[in-house]
Amino acid sequence: MPNSQYTTNITHVLKRLCGGDTPYTIKRLNLVILSSILFAVGLNTSFFGEVLKLYPFGWSQAVFHIALFLLLLCATILLLNILCVRFLTKPFLATLFIVCSLANYFMQTYGIVMNTEMLENIIQTSPSESVDLATPMLFFNLVVFGLLPSYLIIRIRIDYGSWKRALLSRVVVSATTLVVITASLFSSPPTFASFFREHKPVRYHANPIAFIYSVVKLASSSPVQINQEIRSIASDATIQSDSARKLIVLVVGETARADRFSLNGYEQETNPMLKQEDIINLTNVIAAGTSTAISVPSMFSHMGREEFSSSKARRTENLLDVLDRTGVSILWRDNNSDSKGVALRVEYQDFKDPNVNPINDGEPRDEGMLYGLQDYINEKEGDILIVLHQMGSHGPAYYKRYPKEFEVFTPVCTSSQLEKCSQEEIDNAYDNTILYTDYFLSKVIALLKENDEDFQTAMLYFSDHGESLGEGNMYLHGYPYSLAPIEQKHVPAILWFGSSFPVERDLLAKGASENYSHDNIFHTMLGLFEVQTTARNDTLDIVARNRAYITNEAMLANTNLIDKAKEKETTTIID
Repeated sequence: MPNSQYTTNITHVLKRLCGGDTPYTIKRLNLVILSSILFAVGLNTSFFGEVLKLYPFGWSQAVFHIALFLLLLCATILLLNILCVRFLTKPFLATLFIVCSLANYFMQTYGIVMNTEMLENIIQTSPSESVDLATPMLFFNLVVFGLLPSYLIIRIRIDYGSWKRALLSRVVVSATTLVVITASLFSSPPTFASFFREHKPVRYHANPIAFIYSVVKLASSSPVQINQEIRSIASDATIQSDSARKLIVLVVGETARADRFSLNGYEQETNPMLKQEDIINLTNVIAAGTSTAISVPSMFSHMGREEFSSSKARRTENLLDVLDRTGVSILWRDNNSDSKGVALRVEYQDFKDPNVNPINDGEPRDEGMLYGLQDYINEKEGDILIVLHQMGSHGPAYYKRYPKEFEVFTPVCTSSQLEKCSQEEIDNAYDNTILYTDYFLSKVIALLKENDEDFQTAMLYFSDHGESLGEGNMYLHGYPYSLAPIEQKHVPAILWFGSSFPVERDLLAKGASENYSHDNIFHTMLGLFEVQTTARNDTLDIVARNRAYITNEAMLANTNLIDKAKEKETTTIID
């Protein structure tokens, strides 16, 4: 009989939650506590997984593990108790469960963290890119830990009580949780001191605390401004008189890492085409960010990495604006998500659209961006800059990033769930994407060679950031810059110049192994187009000291400045 009564009560509760006339009622504080327990137990598998890697489970660490769990639980209760304000409680908690269920899955599966850069990258991710991330386990996590709790929260009735009682409960709960948090920290002071000082990346895995912190930080750094004025830079820019027209193609790579280029010593031959060209391979280039949303705007900004911020970049002109003002014809073709705000004021063409990209086998191919370029070149007068933004090696579905005939390295991972593939399969799939990029760049060079008689031609290739392929159980990219592994920051860079372009190739090749970064791109591009402006810094122009019009005296004077700049860059990178 008791079992029958228990079953009846459960059925009664479920009936109410699933559509009964009178929803189940719960006090606001109880809902906050239950939600916090679910977050701590169900949505922090990534956090505790990282903790156990550093502090394996055992009797010697038992006190620390229990204290850490209580600290996380009480910190979550404290945070939610403050943020769950009356009628905002339901939509806030429901949304939080959904987004945190996804965040926990991605952190646990790919080893990424939900910091501000990653959130900004997610916001700017296109629907087609999101499809590659959709897996059965993602939907399982979303349904069990996201949609189901959200549905139950929406269905129940919350007893908020009086304002006086609500205020009193907030004070009591805040005081109690702070006491428990303090006691937890003092239960094992040396271990906690080591944990917070030496293992800062782990904190980004804490759900929902780290996620809420990152959202608030991102929102505060990106104020919404209607019709905001764009700050002008290099208003004095002019191109020095020169009868020779210039045709330059700047290829913005995607997710390519330098150590996977055979030009840099990688054992698999990933650059069979480029090695046949007279290129300058820059071997030590560091990206300005670890995500497309940060790196691409930074590549075209006059601000160095230390000064750069997305909000400032959106309110400031960039390289394309300066060149456009000097009369250079500019075309941006994109086979990625978009230009991240860089090409808003110049001609832009979306080659991710299958109706625009003629080379499409289910995936719009980078090679399609070359279609019709010769017609564009023939129609323009004066200097021309063409920017090609690749899909490149965008993960995790590396196997989709190249045509089948470029599947040279096998076996390959044919899943977005990289944890289900062997390291060899992941490496081969990724290496095939580099092989296709090698082919694409050779096609760009071939196009420029066809125009070498009419133009001084050049191609520059820089990847936006690198990629983790399982090193340290970390995948993809977007890790906080100061904590990111070198695989996410060390990027390939290629320079190619036509026969009549005024550069000292031998001298430039000798400096190919020096330290460079995305900070050099703005000034190098101004130098290539011979733009005169006070905003241009020759010490950051990769080819300035090798240009034909620079005198030996100027080269000697610049050498000391360049060396100092490189010392500063090297120090920044080490820091």
